[in-house]
Amino acid sequence: MSLKDKLQARRAKEHKLRKHRDLLLQSIRTHLLPAFIQQGFSVTPQVHSGPVDRKTVDIFPFGLLRRTRPDGGVDLVEIQFMTYQRAAFRINACVVPKEGMMTLGGQRTADQLQAGGLHDHFVMYAYPKSQTWFSLWFWRFRTPVQSDYDKLVLRVTGFLPEVDLALREGKLGPHMRHVVIPIHNEEQIPATPY
Repeated sequence: MSLKDKLQARRAKEHKLRKHRDLLLQSIRTHLLPAFIQQGFSVTPQVHSGPVDRKTVDIFPFGLLRRTRPDGGVDLVEIQFMTYQRAAFRINACVVPKEGMMTLGGQRTADQLQAGGLHDHFVMYAYPKSQTWFSLWFWRFRTPVQSDYDKLVLRVTGFLPEVDLALREGKLGPHMRHVVIPIHNEEQIPATPY
Protein backbone atom coordinates (compact mmCIF):
# COMPACT_ATOMS: atom_id res chain seq x y z
CA MET A 1 0.00 0.00 0.00
CA SER A 2 1.50 3.32 -1.06
CA LEU A 3 1.77 6.36 1.19
CA LYS A 4 -0.93 8.12 -0.83
CA ASP A 5 -3.33 5.21 -0.29
CA LYS A 6 -2.56 5.14 3.43
CA LEU A 7 -3.24 8.87 3.75
CA GLN A 8 -6.47 8.53 1.81
CA ALA A 9 -7.62 5.68 4.06
CA ARG A 10 -6.73 7.68 7.17
CA ARG A 11 -8.65 10.75 5.93
CA ALA A 12 -11.68 8.58 5.16
CA LYS A 13 -11.58 7.10 8.67
CA GLU A 14 -11.21 10.56 10.27
CA HIS A 15 -14.13 11.84 8.20
CA LYS A 16 -16.30 8.92 9.31
CA LEU A 17 -15.40 9.48 12.98
CA ARG A 18 -16.08 13.21 12.69
CA LYS A 19 -19.46 12.54 11.07
CA HIS A 20 -20.58 10.27 13.93
CA ARG A 21 -19.27 12.70 16.55
CA ASP A 22 -21.23 15.52 14.87
CA LEU A 23 -24.41 13.42 14.97
CA LEU A 24 -23.88 12.80 18.70
CA LEU A 25 -23.18 16.51 19.33
CA GLN A 26 -26.45 17.41 17.60
CA SER A 27 -28.41 14.91 19.70
CA ILE A 28 -26.91 16.26 22.92
CA ARG A 29 -27.71 19.85 21.89
CA THR A 30 -31.29 18.82 21.12
CA HIS A 31 -32.08 16.61 24.13
CA LEU A 32 -29.51 16.60 26.97
CA LEU A 33 -28.60 20.29 27.27
CA PRO A 34 -32.27 21.41 27.47
CA ALA A 35 -32.84 18.79 30.22
CA PHE A 36 -29.93 20.22 32.24
CA ILE A 37 -31.20 23.77 31.68
CA GLN A 38 -34.66 22.67 32.88
CA GLN A 39 -32.99 21.45 36.11
CA GLY A 40 -31.61 24.94 36.73
CA PHE A 41 -28.17 24.67 35.14
CA SER A 42 -26.80 27.38 32.87
CA VAL A 43 -24.19 26.86 30.17
CA THR A 44 -20.96 28.71 30.89
CA PRO A 45 -18.25 28.71 28.21
CA GLN A 46 -14.89 27.74 29.62
CA VAL A 47 -12.40 30.59 29.89
CA HIS A 48 -8.79 29.62 29.37
CA SER A 49 -6.00 31.82 30.68
CA GLY A 50 -3.36 30.67 28.25
CA PRO A 51 -3.08 28.95 24.88
CA VAL A 52 -5.42 25.99 24.46
CA ASP A 53 -4.89 22.99 22.28
CA ARG A 54 -7.64 21.79 19.97
CA LYS A 55 -7.87 18.46 21.77
CA THR A 56 -9.04 20.16 24.99
CA VAL A 57 -11.70 22.13 23.15
CA ASP A 58 -12.92 18.96 21.39
CA ILE A 59 -13.17 17.04 24.67
CA PHE A 60 -15.42 19.65 26.34
CA PRO A 61 -17.45 21.14 23.46
CA PHE A 62 -20.27 22.49 25.66
CA GLY A 63 -18.19 24.21 28.31
CA LEU A 64 -19.32 24.03 31.92
CA LEU A 65 -22.85 23.76 33.28
CA ARG A 66 -23.41 25.60 36.60
CA ARG A 67 -26.25 25.63 39.10
CA THR A 68 -26.31 27.71 42.28
CA ARG A 69 -27.16 25.81 45.45
CA PRO A 70 -29.37 27.18 48.25
CA ASP A 71 -26.37 27.16 50.64
CA GLY A 72 -24.38 29.44 48.31
CA GLY A 73 -22.30 26.67 46.75
CA VAL A 74 -22.30 25.65 43.10
CA ASP A 75 -23.04 22.40 41.26
CA LEU A 76 -20.73 21.89 38.27
CA VAL A 77 -21.38 19.50 35.38
CA GLU A 78 -19.32 18.77 32.25
CA ILE A 79 -20.15 16.64 29.26
CA GLN A 80 -16.82 15.06 28.33
CA PHE A 81 -16.20 13.51 24.91
CA MET A 82 -13.60 10.86 24.13
CA THR A 83 -10.43 11.90 22.40
CA TYR A 84 -9.63 11.53 18.71
CA GLN A 85 -13.12 12.41 17.41
CA ARG A 86 -14.74 9.26 18.82
CA ALA A 87 -18.53 9.48 19.32
CA ALA A 88 -18.66 8.63 23.03
CA PHE A 89 -19.22 10.72 26.15
CA ARG A 90 -19.55 10.68 29.92
CA ILE A 91 -20.84 13.21 32.43
CA ASN A 92 -18.65 14.67 35.20
CA ALA A 93 -20.26 16.40 38.20
CA CYS A 94 -19.14 17.90 41.50
CA VAL A 95 -20.27 20.14 44.33
CA VAL A 96 -18.22 23.22 45.17
CA PRO A 97 -18.92 24.90 48.54
CA LYS A 98 -19.38 28.68 48.53
CA GLU A 99 -15.92 29.19 50.06
CA GLY A 100 -14.35 27.19 47.21
CA MET A 101 -12.13 24.12 47.44
CA MET A 102 -8.55 23.37 48.32
CA THR A 103 -6.89 21.65 45.38
CA LEU A 104 -3.34 20.56 44.69
CA GLY A 105 -2.89 23.98 43.06
CA GLY A 106 -4.12 25.81 46.18
CA GLN A 107 -7.45 27.34 47.20
CA ARG A 108 -9.82 27.76 44.22
CA THR A 109 -13.20 29.44 43.92
CA ALA A 110 -16.11 27.87 42.03
CA ASP A 111 -15.28 30.08 39.02
CA GLN A 112 -11.80 28.55 38.78
CA LEU A 113 -12.83 24.89 38.84
CA GLN A 114 -14.07 22.30 36.38
CA ALA A 115 -16.30 19.37 37.32
CA GLY A 116 -13.89 16.55 36.49
CA GLY A 117 -10.38 16.00 37.69
CA LEU A 118 -10.95 17.26 41.23
CA HIS A 119 -9.97 15.05 44.13
CA ASP A 120 -13.65 14.36 44.87
CA HIS A 121 -16.20 14.21 42.04
CA PHE A 122 -18.83 12.02 40.37
CA VAL A 123 -18.79 10.47 36.90
CA MET A 124 -21.75 8.99 35.02
CA TYR A 125 -20.92 6.03 32.78
CA ALA A 126 -23.00 3.58 30.78
CA TYR A 127 -21.38 0.86 32.95
CA PRO A 128 -19.52 2.35 35.95
CA LYS A 129 -17.66 -0.81 37.00
CA SER A 130 -15.93 -1.12 33.64
CA GLN A 131 -15.93 2.68 33.09
CA THR A 132 -17.67 2.27 29.72
CA TRP A 133 -18.62 5.58 28.13
CA PHE A 134 -22.01 6.23 26.52
CA SER A 135 -21.73 5.30 22.84
CA LEU A 136 -23.28 3.22 20.07
CA TRP A 137 -22.09 -0.11 18.79
CA PHE A 138 -21.10 -0.21 15.14
CA TRP A 139 -22.45 -3.22 13.34
CA ARG A 140 -20.79 -4.62 10.25
CA PHE A 141 -23.69 -3.99 7.84
CA ARG A 142 -25.44 -1.07 9.53
CA THR A 143 -24.06 2.39 10.23
CA PRO A 144 -25.73 4.40 13.02
CA VAL A 145 -27.89 7.35 11.92
CA GLN A 146 -29.18 10.45 13.72
CA SER A 147 -32.20 8.63 15.20
CA ASP A 148 -29.87 6.07 16.82
CA TYR A 149 -27.91 8.85 18.52
CA ASP A 150 -31.18 10.52 19.56
CA LYS A 151 -32.28 7.27 21.27
CA LEU A 152 -28.94 7.01 23.08
CA VAL A 153 -29.08 10.60 24.34
CA LEU A 154 -32.75 10.29 25.36
CA ARG A 155 -31.82 7.19 27.36
CA VAL A 156 -29.03 9.12 29.10
CA THR A 157 -31.43 12.02 29.74
CA GLY A 158 -33.55 9.56 31.70
CA PHE A 159 -30.55 8.96 33.99
CA LEU A 160 -30.21 12.65 34.99
CA PRO A 161 -32.00 12.16 38.34
CA GLU A 162 -28.95 10.08 39.31
CA VAL A 163 -26.71 13.13 38.76
CA ASP A 164 -29.07 15.25 40.85
CA LEU A 165 -29.12 12.63 43.64
CA ALA A 166 -25.31 12.48 43.68
CA LEU A 167 -24.98 16.27 43.81
CA ARG A 168 -27.66 16.82 46.47
CA GLU A 169 -27.13 13.83 48.77
CA GLY A 170 -23.90 12.16 47.70
CA LYS A 171 -25.77 8.92 46.91
CA LEU A 172 -24.92 6.87 43.84
CA GLY A 173 -27.37 5.58 41.26
CA PRO A 174 -26.62 2.57 39.04
CA HIS A 175 -24.74 4.69 36.45
CA MET A 176 -22.78 6.91 38.83
CA ARG A 177 -19.28 6.45 40.17
CA HIS A 178 -17.72 8.44 43.00
CA VAL A 179 -14.09 9.28 42.21
CA VAL A 180 -11.83 10.17 45.10
CA ILE A 181 -8.24 10.80 44.11
CA PRO A 182 -5.88 10.11 47.03
CA ILE A 183 -3.65 13.00 47.95
CA HIS A 184 -0.13 12.27 49.10
CA ASN A 185 0.52 15.54 50.88
CA GLU A 186 1.27 16.16 54.52
CA GLU A 187 -1.96 18.22 54.59
CA GLN A 188 -4.97 16.13 53.55
CA ILE A 189 -7.79 17.86 51.70
CA PRO A 190 -11.19 17.08 53.26
CA ALA A 191 -13.94 15.45 51.19
CA THR A 192 -16.67 17.69 49.84
CA PRO A 193 -19.64 18.03 52.25
CA TYR A 194 -23.06 17.23 50.82
